[in-house]
Amino acid sequence: MTEKIGQRQDHQPNADKKKARKFPKMTKKVLITACVCGGLVLGAGGIAGVAAMDGYHAQIEAAVKHEKLANKSDIKIDQQAAIDQFNKKYPDKHLNEVELESDKGKYVYKVKGFDNTNEYKVKVNAKDVKLISNKSEKLDQNEKEYTLDPGKAISRDEASQIAEKAAKKGSAIEWKLEQEKENQAVWEVKVKDGRTVKEVKIDAGSKKVLAVENDH
Repeated sequence: MTEKIGQRQDHQPNADKKKARKFPKMTKKVLITACVCGGLVLGAGGIAGVAAMDGYHAQIEAAVKHEKLANKSDIKIDQQAAIDQFNKKYPDKHLNEVELESDKGKYVYKVKGFDNTNEYKVKVNAKDVKLISNKSEKLDQNEKEYTLDPGKAISRDEASQIAEKAAKKGSAIEWKLEQEKENQAVWEVKVKDGRTVKEVKIDAGSKKVLAVENDH
């Protein structure tokens, strides 16, 4: 019985084989139709359904972007203490970047460094200097890294004052000091005013404001 069935399948008419080759195109049409029908079901009509979904996704994006920030009073340690933790974990590495940001409701320092083959990162609690995490990975040979000397840069407090003045309104909430070029370290400061966040870039040596942009 099985052999007979197999023979019938092996000797399908050419017309049937042509239909089989056309099946992917039919599937595409069916999928498009299904998507349109799905829009009709989701809303009171296709346009209303799409609009409702767009609004829903916009609310999610807004909630993620404007999550509850950590309290700046919880910043108990300075960036040098975080750098010391980096140097303790990865001695004799070149420092490149120090960032202080709100992460899951608490402020953390993220310190990055490198050597000839790898880049290294640590995350440090800004309240109690506890090492939260660390990792290393292969250095991208196509990306040039430059060594940061924090002692030659203006302080985070001074960068905050400059950024808040440049943004005109709001309070500094996140900071990153990075050696972008061989002879230029840059502060990137995020200034928040209500639901508006602006990113201000400052030359960490000359104190010149390089850019003021809306943070999306």
